[in-house]
Amino acid sequence: MIKLLVADDHALIRKGLVQLIEMEKDIKVISQASNGEEAYKLTKELKPDLVLMDVNMPIINGIKAAKMLKEEKHQTKILFLTIYNDREYLVEALKLGVEGYILKDAEYDDLIKAIRIIYNGGVYIHPSLMEEIDNVDHENLKKELTAREIEILTLISKGYSNKEIAQKLFLSEKTVKNHVYNIFKKLDVKDRTKAAIYMLKNGTILQN
Repeated sequence: MIKLLVADDHALIRKGLVQLIEMEKDIKVISQASNGEEAYKLTKELKPDLVLMDVNMPIINGIKAAKMLKEEKHQTKILFLTIYNDREYLVEALKLGVEGYILKDAEYDDLIKAIRIIYNGGVYIHPSLMEEIDNVDHENLKKELTAREIEILTLISKGYSNKEIAQKLFLSEKTVKNHVYNIFKKLDVKDRTKAAIYMLKNGTILQN
């Protein structure tokens, strides 16, 4: 069961989301917040698996609340649900290490898909936002990553842990850790979230 906190300052939107989401058998909304400060405090208190959070909220906004939670190393994952599709907000969110970013005009099925992907360890950026992510040098990146590293990066983007990757590819966990270290170094990223975003953006190119 996915324990979810919904944070949005617009009561109609928040309550509508809760009613829809609670129809899903594997998701339980454990609380609601109407501003960033409430979202921060309730996350610390209730420890939900995931916070579905608006960006623009009173008292403190979603970006600030996410920053505070990430700096304190909380295990709760964060999915931003927002009207803002400009690059500035998206890049700022990704720099914080949030696990997902989706627009309020997205299909309901995409929202539920995003919640499940993130809960299972993956990352979700709505396809319409992909062009806002910085481009990389595709050809050089493809040359730098080995076939095995691309294989492991693909599994990272799907939410697999090092242990699960080792089991799937019949490798030792230590070998997988070494590969992950090399991938991070080549992509110049510091965590699995940013590595997964590279794969989401460039997966088709890397796998061809």
